Parts: sequence; structure tokens; C-alpha cells
Amino acid sequence: MTSPRPAYFISDLHLGAQYRALDPARETYLLRFLRDKAMGASHLFILGDLFEFWMEYRSFVPKEHFRVLAALEALVRSGVEVHYLSGNHDFNLGGFFQAQLGVRIHDFELPFDLQGKRLLLLHGDGLAASDWKYRILKRIIRHPAANLAFRLLHPDWGMGIAYAVSKASRDKHQNRPRKMDEYEAASRALLVSGKYDLVMHGHTHASFVKEFPEGVYVNSGEWLYEMKYVVMEAGECRIESEGGNRFKV
Repeated sequence: MTSPRPAYFISDLHLGAQYRALDPARETYLLRFLRDKAMGASHLFILGDLFEFWMEYRSFVPKEHFRVLAALEALVRSGVEVHYLSGNHDFNLGGFFQAQLGVRIHDFELPFDLQGKRLLLLHGDGLAASDWKYRILKRIIRHPAANLAFRLLHPDWGMGIAYAVSKASRDKHQNRPRKMDEYEAASRALLVSGKYDLVMHGHTHASFVKEFPEGVYVNSGEWLYEMKYVVMEAGECRIESEGGNRFKV
């Protein structure tokens, strides 16, 4: 049965990224989006990298994200079903979001039936065929032993190191072109399998909806600069923006 309410898909906000001076402004737009638009949705899907870094500590939550966390809890309490897929920056989500906020966590891809369509939702990291080295690294950094070792650091030290590494990586790779042909080929192969009507991912920071004979391929955009997101109504997807190109730096 088709839901009369829309579903929203966002990804790659990277709150706490290298342009941290812009975070209060970007957060304001995000909070407005959650309050004014997502409150009227049936579902909100966060397709990874909501934060530039997230580590699940036993008794520590980054205070600078308090308002966003509170807004997500309010969204769940209002009746919106919120799903959060881990990204390559916020892969260690642990049990906090589910237990304290009611947000449903998914470590990998998420098959989902919605509005009469069979969806496959992913963050997208490692999807490109040539990313085999990254896929090996991903297994290492997501290993429980690696996470346990990181937790032994004081949170201030751990978060500081993570932000520094992330900034260095972003500075090194920000001008490299994305392998969009490889992402498209991998996504179309998933559609060709016949299991899904629509494949959607983030990670590339691109935003588009492409229709192919075998199904629909969607990239969910980013909120570092353009604040793009996907709206799904009656089984159809479109790209919208919360504020336009306000954060070019």
C-alpha cells in the first residue's frame, strides 16, 4: 500500500568536518529540515556520514551534536520511522542511537520495501570496482579489536586524532574525480539482478535520479556545500535542496 506521506533520504552532512566554523549554520538548516519537512514524513533514511566522525564510547557523547541528536529523538517520538546506515566516517554507531533515540541502525546495506518499490539502500563506500584496497582497509578498521583499542584513548584525544586524519584525507583527495562510471556500473548490476526496483547510495556527494530499463539509480547528494536530499512520493524520487549553494569555501 502506497504511503500518503513522503519519505526523505539524506547523506554526507559530515557535521564536525574541517569547515567546523560553518557547522552552526549547516546545523541550523538541518534542524529546520528535520522540524519542518521530515516531521511530515513516513520515513527518514540517513545514508551515512551524518557526522565527520562517530565513535561509540560507553559513557561519552559529543556535546556539539546534542541538538541534532535531540531532534532525531523528537522525530522518532512524532511517529517517523528513522533509519541510519553507517558510513565510512561514522561506521561505529553502536547501540546508543537505537537504545536512547529509537533510531534504527544498519551496519551495511538495507533492502527495504517502500511505496510499492523494492529499494536497496547503501552508503556506497567500496562500491566502485577499483576500491578493492579500501575494502580490505574497511574490514580492518571495523574489526572489534581495532575499535576496542581506539576506545582506550581519552575521547578528547580520540576525537582530535580522528578529525585530524579526516582533514588530511579530505585535503589530499578533494580534487580527485569520483569514479562515477564504476558506481553506476555496480548499481546497475544490482538492478539487473531483478531483486530491486531502485538502488540509492550516498558517499559520492553527487545528487541525481537516473532511470534505466532495469530500474532507477539515485545518488542522495551532500550537505557540506549544497544541502541536497531525496524526496520519494508515490514511488517516484526527486532531488531537492535545503538552502542552495550557501557554503562554498
